[in-house]
Amino acid sequence: METSKSVKDGVISLIDKNKTEITATWDYFKKGANDMTDSVAIDGKTYPLFYWRSDPQIEAIARNAKNNIGGSVSVKISGMVSKNYGVNAFLYKELDTAEWVLDSEIKKITACVNKNAINATLLMKNGKVALLELGATLPDGAEEQTRHTAWGKQGMESTRVVSTKVRPQSVYLFTDRIEPYAFNDATLELYGLTLADATAAVAVYKAISGKTDLRFNIERDKKLRFYMEKVYESDKIRNSVEI
Repeated sequence: METSKSVKDGVISLIDKNKTEITATWDYFKKGANDMTDSVAIDGKTYPLFYWRSDPQIEAIARNAKNNIGGSVSVKISGMVSKNYGVNAFLYKELDTAEWVLDSEIKKITACVNKNAINATLLMKNGKVALLELGATLPDGAEEQTRHTAWGKQGMESTRVVSTKVRPQSVYLFTDRIEPYAFNDATLELYGLTLADATAAVAVYKAISGKTDLRFNIERDKKLRFYMEKVYESDKIRNSVEI
């Protein structure tokens, strides 16, 4: 079994596995300190990469919230990322996730910001509600720890069971080390990558193979940045902000 050591390795493995012919030139760029997300360059043009939309657990929440729980009513997203990832990038990611899961645009934002932490309540246009509890307080380089939970008329969906505090790994490799090597891989082709890098590889592959509407990504990026401005406006005036 070959081990992927980078996102680009993972993309190449997916291309080989699926026997996909890629004619465009492409490159992948990990999020920088002031960026909101990773990006992919295709034929010289750069696009924001919503890699979390390729996370199988978040995909399942977004899909099942529409049907399996009698239609979603609300969603709660609570978690932490590393300080160097940044609370703004975390907010950007979860604003997108909230609209995706609840299948609606945001109508009203009520938010409170405190350095590396943000609490926000989002009222959607379809009447559903999202609660975000976000912090960028983990040590630099630490793996994200976030729980996404959707409530519906007949039940709930969550990315973690109630007793789980940290995200479990898919593979534990026990060796002569005190701590086992841990991998969280969706497929054999992505063996060796972290969950974040594995989902990024899938997102890049979808983009360069034409499975992603890149015009949507451009417009989505603008809208999410607009929402972020409204979050900070709400905190400044200590009141709700209509979108």
